[in-house]
Amino acid sequence: MTLTTSKPQVGKLIHVACIFAQGRWHYLFLRKNGEGHFTWHQELQSQHEEETPVSGHTIEEALRLAVRQWKEQSFRTLQCGFRYTLPERDEHGINALFHQMVASYSSSNGIYYDEELGNNCFVQNASDEAQKLWKRLYQNLVGIKP
Repeated sequence: MTLTTSKPQVGKLIHVACIFAQGRWHYLFLRKNGEGHFTWHQELQSQHEEETPVSGHTIEEALRLAVRQWKEQSFRTLQCGFRYTLPERDEHGINALFHQMVASYSSSNGIYYDEELGNNCFVQNASDEAQKLWKRLYQNLVGIKP
């Protein structure tokens, strides 16, 4: 499942973060715009997105640059749970990205195939905030009124 906005040029949603600005929290969406290019978009009050100048060639670079850019605005990523690869080998799990949480929570048994890793994975312990945002974005995507 790929969550995108109504604009056709906006890419796949990879991860979500928050910043505190103008007296309230705002969501930032990391989107994959092209092969190897990740750009942050800020959600506006009208639930549309505005592209920011912060981008990177990898997810890690985009996250690092976002921390630097929005440090003064209390930048934080959403807690999207922990990703485990299968078969389990006494793992502790690593922080999951938003799109990995969506893939896992959308499947009937929680297991999805991660093409980047080449393994089956599952995600657990995602925050309520991340799950509520996913449901809101999905409702907006398919046109369901909450």
